[in-house]
Amino acid sequence: MLTPNALPALHAALAALAGPVDGWLLFDFRGINPIMAAVVGEEVVGSRRAYVYLPRGGTPVALVHAVDAELWREWPSIWRRVVWVRREELSRELAALIGGRTVAMEYSPGGAIPYGDYIPAGTLELVRSAGAKPVSSAELVSRYCSVWTPEDLAGHLRAAAILSEIARAAIGRIGERARAGNPVDEHEVTLWVLEAFDRAGLVTESPPSVSYGAHAARPHYDAPAEGSSPIVPGQLLLLDLWAREPGGIYADQTWMAAIGAPSPLAAELWNVVRGARDAALDLLRARLEAGEPVAGAEADREAYAVIAGAGYGDRIVCRTGHSIDRVGLHGFGPTIDDTESFDSRRIIPGVGFSVEPGIYIPGEIGLRSEVNAHARADGLDVTPRDYQRELIVV
Repeated sequence: MLTPNALPALHAALAALAGPVDGWLLFDFRGINPIMAAVVGEEVVGSRRAYVYLPRGGTPVALVHAVDAELWREWPSIWRRVVWVRREELSRELAALIGGRTVAMEYSPGGAIPYGDYIPAGTLELVRSAGAKPVSSAELVSRYCSVWTPEDLAGHLRAAAILSEIARAAIGRIGERARAGNPVDEHEVTLWVLEAFDRAGLVTESPPSVSYGAHAARPHYDAPAEGSSPIVPGQLLLLDLWAREPGGIYADQTWMAAIGAPSPLAAELWNVVRGARDAALDLLRARLEAGEPVAGAEADREAYAVIAGAGYGDRIVCRTGHSIDRVGLHGFGPTIDDTESFDSRRIIPGVGFSVEPGIYIPGEIGLRSEVNAHARADGLDVTPRDYQRELIVV
């Protein structure tokens, strides 16, 4: 549950916004807005409509239905909690609360940023009829939900180093088995990685993606327990793994290895994908070091230009990167995306994200190189520290 201790950070995030906003109006109905749950608490997700108004300089106000009032029993007693029953009461109380104000909501004009677009169109109409002007909360969400603390960064760095060790060890072991004529299959490697997470004290929301040969052209391939491909010499292996310390920030990495000598096409595509990754990182680093604004969409375009310039633009199937924050592996902060959506949000100091361009040729071959990045006021941290520079050959 939201507590008074959170108010200084909330007020600071509101004060830092580029445009004039009077407050943050959170809304939820039956769990449709995960950002409200992240800010206020999952325990208040109920069966009726609920609003929380967080003014720029004052104290929060909750507007909740009588049926769900029990869920709000931990709401601080020093803050107002208005309980409504009839729809007329809701409209009246909402108008009294936000009338004449500009309020940030989880609304993205034109659906530009899906990760910040959870408010139904009808609810926006109701807010406008109450005399308020709703604007996007995307920047506010980045500042309040997605900025890492020093402790977050330290935990991420530890997890990233462990994932790198696990990936390299697994790839080495795969190579040994392949050379010995006793190949392991994709699902067995999945189990190896999960066992390694457990030994290291890491947790994950889902198993890693272990993709061999043409399976790597399927970005979300999950190796089945029965019928997984044996990993034998002759093709590429894609190993995508993610984990975190309990309560920490995820590390998320993708490693590429050739089992035996890589084909000319595999070597060519690796160089292109690596170049796209590094071009995006170079742009982000240069802008941050210079103190200049940079958006995730710009870094996505930089990676796209490299891949398209090599003749593989039609083999891109997804954005270059996703947010990583305390919410989870796929966070609410800026994404590296001008492909699936137009993410114009600034990469502000403290946010983290993946950079993972790929080339996917269905039925033939797929490559992706994934690292994580954490923005600083004066530059960029890239993790793991020993991220992949060359195609591994085993």
